[in-house]
Amino acid sequence: MKKSYKILSNILLSIGACLIVCGAILYGVNEHEGNRAYAMSVDEIVKVKDEISRIKAGEASKASADPSGDTASAGKDGAEKDASKTAAPEKKTLPVVTIDGYPYDGYLSIPAIDLEMPVVDSCSEEYLEYFLCRFYGDPYDGGMVIAGHNYRRIFRKIKELQVGDQVLLTTMDGEQFLYTVSDIEIIEGTGTEQMLDGNWDLTLFTCTFGGKERYTVRCTKA
Repeated sequence: MKKSYKILSNILLSIGACLIVCGAILYGVNEHEGNRAYAMSVDEIVKVKDEISRIKAGEASKASADPSGDTASAGKDGAEKDASKTAAPEKKTLPVVTIDGYPYDGYLSIPAIDLEMPVVDSCSEEYLEYFLCRFYGDPYDGGMVIAGHNYRRIFRKIKELQVGDQVLLTTMDGEQFLYTVSDIEIIEGTGTEQMLDGNWDLTLFTCTFGGKERYTVRCTKA
């Protein structure tokens, strides 16, 4: 009996040791992938910021250009402006600029956790591996949802956010939207409708370490 108990005890200890080793290996792989993704995002955000600067410089140049002095053209332009006053305003769409094959919406800055990363225009496994992804909505109509991978140096850090912390979204045309963290919750991994519920201006989410739930940060415009 004692011998059987000892054998069983040794088996359980061996299983426990294997689980610890497997956990350590999994954590190490996750950290390696996270560091690789972070390094790529650092390179890409420089390109995103440079492109935003070029776009803003181009718009400023157009705005400061001398008028043509063509009175006929000016009269036509004036008539078009008068006509445009009666027309319904066009809905603004989120500008998307492709750099190195990636469709960028801009970048997200969260000073409280020292995070600054590019945001791409759609969600896929490839994009989530390296960037933040626009899951739903836009900053104009509200209800925008941004997802990120649960890497330590990427979106895992949103778990450290507190109510009152600020989040800044900069779009590819240089427009900025400032938000304040207003609520934090855990949502089931299958709770897509719950993720989109509520009158939140911006939602950030990432999976928990086990992947069964979503750590969710709700924000309102400041």
